Amino acid sequence: MLRRGDRAGLLEATEAAADADGRIPAMLAWRLARVQHQAGRLDEALASIDRARVHDADPADRAQVLASQASTHWARGALDQARAAADEALATAKGSGDDAAVASALVAQALVCAAEGDRNGNRRFYDLALARAERAGDVLTELRILNNLGSLETEEGRSLSALTFLDRALARCDEEGPVPLASALAHLNRAEALLGLGRAEEALAELDVARATYRDLDAPLLSQVLVTIGDTNRIRGHAALATAAYREAVETAATTGSAQVLVPALSGLARTCVVDDPDEARRFLAAALAQPGALGTVAAVLAAGWLALVDGDEAEAETQARSAEREAGRRHDLPRLAEALELRALAQVRRASGAPSADVVDRLTEAAAIWAEIENPIGLAVNQVLTGRVTRDAGAEQLARQRLLTLGVRADAARVAGPLMALEALAATGIRVRSLGTFAVLRDGHPVPTSAWQSRKTRDLLKLLVGRTGGLTRDALAEFLWPGQSGTGGRLSTVLSTLRSILDPERRHPPDRYLVADRAWVRLNRSTVTVDADEFRAAALSALALARGDDESGAAKAIAGLERAAAGYTGDYLEGDDAPWASETRVELRALADQVRRELARLLLDAGRPDAAISWLVSLVADDPYDEASHRTLVGALSRAGRHGEARRRYQLYAARMAELGTEPAPLATLRT
Repeated sequence: MLRRGDRAGLLEATEAAADADGRIPAMLAWRLARVQHQAGRLDEALASIDRARVHDADPADRAQVLASQASTHWARGALDQARAAADEALATAKGSGDDAAVASALVAQALVCAAEGDRNGNRRFYDLALARAERAGDVLTELRILNNLGSLETEEGRSLSALTFLDRALARCDEEGPVPLASALAHLNRAEALLGLGRAEEALAELDVARATYRDLDAPLLSQVLVTIGDTNRIRGHAALATAAYREAVETAATTGSAQVLVPALSGLARTCVVDDPDEARRFLAAALAQPGALGTVAAVLAAGWLALVDGDEAEAETQARSAEREAGRRHDLPRLAEALELRALAQVRRASGAPSADVVDRLTEAAAIWAEIENPIGLAVNQVLTGRVTRDAGAEQLARQRLLTLGVRADAARVAGPLMALEALAATGIRVRSLGTFAVLRDGHPVPTSAWQSRKTRDLLKLLVGRTGGLTRDALAEFLWPGQSGTGGRLSTVLSTLRSILDPERRHPPDRYLVADRAWVRLNRSTVTVDADEFRAAALSALALARGDDESGAAKAIAGLERAAAGYTGDYLEGDDAPWASETRVELRALADQVRRELARLLLDAGRPDAAISWLVSLVADDPYDEASHRTLVGALSRAGRHGEARRRYQLYAARMAELGTEPAPLATLRT
């Protein structure tokens, strides 16, 4: 039952063994608590520990109870209690002479060291614990340690090394039979490692596996998967999907009190929803800063710095950057240390005028060295964009931006509070409407808050005009906004006036600068209002035309154009808006985006670049699990890239989906050629 994660079976056995006072044998209590903890049910785990009958228990079982107690307090951010229980667990386990108990106690020590920022102690205790678990034949603790070592390697920026530990964990799961909780955790940790290597779409595929397992087991640890989905989408520039994942993570974690989840989820929410609702973003930030952190609060401090920069408070941004530098450095959290250096550099750039100081360039250079050391291509490319802009090297900036496109980073990365948003705000002017994903309007690079709209009709009016390049008649607009009502001309004039005041609150321009209206028609002035859907459509059609050409020399241009178009598709048109007039455009643009990804994958494979094609194929299969052609092409691409284990796993998923359709899958051997 313990290996299968059978919480219900363990609970039934435990209740059957309870005495008249409700106390339960220690040997059952710690096993039940471990399954509850691994599932993310922290309150239940503590309750099981509190009921343990330890006075007459074997010392090894008593040590296991204490180790479970320490681990659960750690996950809740109660570090003083975790340290006390971990120390007592280790002393009791050593006295018992039981290797499995010692292994569990050493894991508890490792966790507390991580919370205290003692990375050397963290690793040392894990190494000792792994040797004890292997000697005891304790497969579950061995899997737990391999997972935690993989996570540790990722946190310190050694993603390739992390994959070694995690692949070893998955192999052990295959050898031992169904070990669902350990397997799901390995897929989750593997996703984090892949993200560190810039393989965001592959990371999302791993997360889908973990999410399905945790949902099947009704495990609240699903919230950790959701945080990582949020992080992955935030980094790849899909702000709307990131926000949705973070929100669900907060809702799930709120029931368990997991500080390990709440701090990064709330911090991520603050960064991804700042364009849509700046006031809400600040509420999320305050909640993140108020939480205890099982692994520190660097994520929250960085979020505070980036939001301060969005507000134009460069001094506060620099203060938060310094704090994040110190804490990330102490914890050897290299990715966040690099980001803190970039935050501090950009805060200084915003405060100064003229040529950048040597300090600014030095900090960006130091951050670049960190990104290179940990082999994080997305972080390095973002840094190169920043350095190119700060040093006025337009060529270097353009090359770095193209590299981000190659890595699948979308244009919406500039919609997330972070380095690219700060950079865009330095030079942004005019009105930009974001209609792909969550609807938002930026005025001179700054988001228009929800409170400024005064009424939903004003937003709906702008959405209608965004979707009609040639504009709409006044009668048509009135019918859309007030269907079936008459005498709405005056109300329409009021809404038009309100929209003009939102787009140009200081009335610096003539009335038709952004909104052109006469007695019959109303339209947006597309020469002064930038709409992301227009940009995507134009880029996609142009790139697809290039891709259909026979000129080999044009293939490189077509790939670059398709990458640029794919980056511009940051979500479905007016995502979440159920207005019928939006659906036609939504379907059209989604189909165009799928066509772009298919052509891009084809050209990359033709160019002998299967690794680059894989991420686009993974995204196509994720969006449509029954897309047989993309499944088959993906298996072949993985084989061509020499990733045969992944090819076999992908083939199994393909075969399962075809079985659901009653279709015979193509033989694996034929897909490898």
